[in-house]
Amino acid sequence: MIERSRRFCNPPMRVFVFAIYWISSTAAMDVNTINSTTKPSNESSDKPFSCEWKDLEFPITYGPGIACGLCILIGGFELILGAKYQRISLFATGFSSAALLTYVVCLVRSSLLLQYILLITAAVGIFAGILCTTVIFCGLFSSGIAAGFCLAMAFLLGFSSLYQYATISIPVGVVIGVSVVMAGAGVWWKRVLLIISSSIYGGALMMGGVDYFIEELRLLDYVWQKVFIKDVKGDEPCFFSWIILGVWPLLVLIGLLVQFLKTAKKPPKPKKDFRNKRYTMGSPFYSAPDDIEMTELLGEQVQAPPTPSLNMDHTPQRAPMLMGEE
Repeated sequence: MIERSRRFCNPPMRVFVFAIYWISSTAAMDVNTINSTTKPSNESSDKPFSCEWKDLEFPITYGPGIACGLCILIGGFELILGAKYQRISLFATGFSSAALLTYVVCLVRSSLLLQYILLITAAVGIFAGILCTTVIFCGLFSSGIAAGFCLAMAFLLGFSSLYQYATISIPVGVVIGVSVVMAGAGVWWKRVLLIISSSIYGGALMMGGVDYFIEELRLLDYVWQKVFIKDVKGDEPCFFSWIILGVWPLLVLIGLLVQFLKTAKKPPKPKKDFRNKRYTMGSPFYSAPDDIEMTELLGEQVQAPPTPSLNMDHTPQRAPMLMGEE
């Protein structure tokens, strides 16, 4: 019993227990603060957004702050080193996409505490990341799905500004169609589509993280409402929202240039000596030389230093004393 208590009192164990206690207590405090300030926040949300910097003062909460910080880190890694470190990139794609989807679903459809939502999100994300890493085609398919979803949402944002469709089947069909096409192309053309998918998805992750820290996901909320037929009157984005949206294609272009020209560039292949292969018996490139080529080969053999023949007798000579005795 004394040894067990000493083992429990080791510094690493105490640090681990303290970290778990701090996370749970901080999350509980955040939930209580949100619940206690629900009514004033609803009253203040009725105020119009004047597109001034004073309107951007908001508290950064515990869960979304961690999620958006990880989005910026993962997006930067995929943007620069997505195709060079393929396994890590596929793990990051599966982890981030599954974790974000699980977090949003749990936040909207469940009444769990924040620490339980974070644990469920981390578990689902790690499982999806391991699956995408071990099964390479699953990872390429998920990478294409994520990039296709981002492209479809960008297309639908511009299309809905020009044409107001009356059914939700149009955006759903476009999202599914573009995502499946990108996923199939990513499985077929692995290297090129992995570079494109990682650049698109990495730029979108970085844009989403920056959007939260600047304006609390105002741009992404507007895009979601605009695409899926909701009333967006009074919620038009401001000039800095369009600046954040314009950062995405710039990041995609930077990622494509960096990966195609530097990080994902194939090393040059060594030159093969087809001349030697052509005159080597048993080679698939073998062909008998003609008279001119035979003359050149014979001339090269005359100029070359003599080499020991394979038919020479390499048995050791007998000692002269033994020869004299015989």
